[in-house]
Amino acid sequence: MIRRTINIIAALLIISGIYYFAVKAQWLPSPGKLFRPAPVIIDNTPILIREIRQVNQLVSVTAFDEVVVSAVKPSPIGSARSILQLVSPISPISADRLVLVVKGSVQVGIDLSLISDQQVFVQGDSVSLQVPAAQILLVTTNPSGTETFIEEGNWKPEEVNQLKLKAADQLKGRAIAKGLIKKADAKALLVLQNFLKALGYQKIRVVTKD
Repeated sequence: MIRRTINIIAALLIISGIYYFAVKAQWLPSPGKLFRPAPVIIDNTPILIREIRQVNQLVSVTAFDEVVVSAVKPSPIGSARSILQLVSPISPISADRLVLVVKGSVQVGIDLSLISDQQVFVQGDSVSLQVPAAQILLVTTNPSGTETFIEEGNWKPEEVNQLKLKAADQLKGRAIAKGLIKKADAKALLVLQNFLKALGYQKIRVVTKD
């Protein structure tokens, strides 16, 4: 019995010695690391995407402008202008005319709600973000800034609204012609870089999706 106990102790000592040298050689983990819980790795990508999408739209350029729009239509039969045309053939062709001076604003920026999971990569303190190209987000015409320059004849509210929609299209076209989309792209990328830096990221890459 005693001999058997001695053999067991000897075997345990040999195993302990082998394990000691294996740990020293880094072939096996130390007892502390062996029973230490594995570190929990948290993927911050979904959190970052949610924070970016909460911004929804990033307006990086707002331009204020004014345009002149006009519409012409034949005068109704029986109106004073049409009667004048019949009485005096040398009179100008009877027509109703409306000219408006419309002031408005154009917002240019990035729609961040379009960003997908595949366009965001996070690893440690590094982040790579691919965003949609800038676009016209909103065109607003200011009712208080709309001036009727010429109004000849009778114009229905829906006809006036159609003319204001024409003004909005012109405001949009002028913003594009002035290169505001390119300027909005550059400013938006800078804003996003500062936003990610404020979140604690050190290595930041923000590019526009082609």
